[in-house]
Amino acid sequence: MRNLHRKVFSLLFSLLFGLSFFQCSGSGGSDMSGLALIGLVDSPPSATIPEALTRYADLAYESYNQAVTDATSLQTAIATFNATPNDTNLTAVKNAWVVARSSYLVTEAFRFSQGPIDLDPGYCGGSAPYSGTDECEGALNSWPLDEDVIDNYIGATAIGSITFTNIYSKNGDSTLAAGSEGDPDKVVMTGYHSIEYLLWGKDNSGTGPGGAVNAVPGQRTASYFQDATNGAKRLKFLSEVTVGLIGHLTQVRDQWVSTDPSNFRATQFLLTGNENTSLSDVFKGMGEFVASEWGGDRLAGIASQSQEDEHSCFSDTTKADFYYDAQGFVNIWSGNFNIKKGVTISTGPGLSALLSSKNRVNVLSDADRARDTFCINLDDETTDPNYTTHCPSGSITHRYDQIIINPADTQHTALENLQTLISDRLARDFAAAATKLGVDLTP
Repeated sequence: MRNLHRKVFSLLFSLLFGLSFFQCSGSGGSDMSGLALIGLVDSPPSATIPEALTRYADLAYESYNQAVTDATSLQTAIATFNATPNDTNLTAVKNAWVVARSSYLVTEAFRFSQGPIDLDPGYCGGSAPYSGTDECEGALNSWPLDEDVIDNYIGATAIGSITFTNIYSKNGDSTLAAGSEGDPDKVVMTGYHSIEYLLWGKDNSGTGPGGAVNAVPGQRTASYFQDATNGAKRLKFLSEVTVGLIGHLTQVRDQWVSTDPSNFRATQFLLTGNENTSLSDVFKGMGEFVASEWGGDRLAGIASQSQEDEHSCFSDTTKADFYYDAQGFVNIWSGNFNIKKGVTISTGPGLSALLSSKNRVNVLSDADRARDTFCINLDDETTDPNYTTHCPSGSITHRYDQIIINPADTQHTALENLQTLISDRLARDFAAAATKLGVDLTP
């Protein structure tokens, strides 16, 4: 009997040791349980393609609806600042932008998937209710922008002509570009980054230890909006662009409403017989997002060492860009809707539910690790849903622009490792998962 107990103990110990080995030597967590890893259990898929696509559509609606809600709160803060333009109210507007920005960033994983955010012809325009045939993403989030163009436009335009329709018509205007950097692609008059510039100003002020430049975000004060010549026009520009922002977000959101039989969701995405095309579009879009955008253009600063390659350069909140891009990817993959880590707003079958536990590979753990690389800890981000003063060991705590312009920064290697994680490991694992569903990610 004692020998039998010893054999049973030995077997359990071996099994537990094996599991511990996998937990310690893996890539920091896995979609699969340890048992699945060693081949004893492989949970089957738990959703059909129509179920997963319906959840994707619901997530898109929830995500854009939250972006509309938070942009509306930003508009309210601007109205208060407009009535009483002092530094306290300007700080409140900046704080509201930080919150609004976080909920929009969560939606970015919906890009590139032939959906309402970046279809061309699309759903956005320059006049109320801001519907039209323009591609919406460019109106909402174009970057980089030539900030001098905005100042030149405001300076040269009568306050009565500063309407959203007029501002919108100037996007990409080569005549405005001629008065500044000369690049029409940088003539970006609308969207989150134009508002960011109005609120923070150029990020070229302040010096840090060792004479570091750009060591602080833009230092805009309320006096910019109280200037006798242009102050009132700047306030008008800020208000009008925010109205357009809400209008365009609403156009995208409404294409995902479940009760409209004529919108994109009903007539294309969930149309019976179109399921495989929609699934392929989703996977291809997310694959492009991972390889080209999130793990590509957004990390160009690692090689260029240029502060111009910082996405949210005026506010220095670029770490949040990476964090929420990852969270948005995780939301679609898991089917859970989260903005604040650990707080699940809704659940459903994500894309991972289409796969057995083995075939999910390490997609979720790769994306989780990419998200957790960034700690949102800067003074200008205290209203961010994930702001913390207690950053996990190994996370990036420095300002993003300081890391990319200073290769000797102690966290530069962590950023390089992140690029490998996203554009190599996550891209590879995501492609492997897609292949199991018969989806070819080749463009």
